[in-house]
Amino acid sequence: MLFSKWTVYQAAALAGLIALAFLAEFYSLNIGNALTSGAISSMLIVLTFILLSTSLIHLFFVFHSKKSERFLSHPLWNKMNVLSGLLLAFSVAAFIIVSVFTSLNDWIMEGRWILYGILYFFLFLYSLFVLSIVHKVKQDSAKETKIEMSFGATVVSLCVLLFLL
Repeated sequence: MLFSKWTVYQAAALAGLIALAFLAEFYSLNIGNALTSGAISSMLIVLTFILLSTSLIHLFFVFHSKKSERFLSHPLWNKMNVLSGLLLAFSVAAFIIVSVFTSLNDWIMEGRWILYGILYFFLFLYSLFVLSIVHKVKQDSAKETKIEMSFGATVVSLCVLLFLL
């Protein structure tokens, strides 16, 4: 069935991501003031945005697992950790090349939606990569359990990564 209630929920999760980007853009001046006020408040704002974005991405995964019986059970998922890792590495390399050889910074300054699109794209790829690793490690667990574990691992690893930066 193409338009089940889970499809509507997935659309709501995507709408939530768009609304989060609009909300972040609407309060960007206040966020900018908080970023200049200190490292703790800026880190909390960034972590809150990433937590909310990652939550909505994983909600999308949960709704897709309810909608599709083949999600996390297709034979391709046995190789997905390598495929998604390569796709993530290729995307990071392409982003670096584009940012060095084009005026990406100017494009982002003119249209901030590009920044949110790039951020959501990388968060989605990273979440997919972590989910594929959890799927490979915990093959006997239920789909929802794998998605919950990957959500926790994604949030913790992103927090550690931001802390190290």
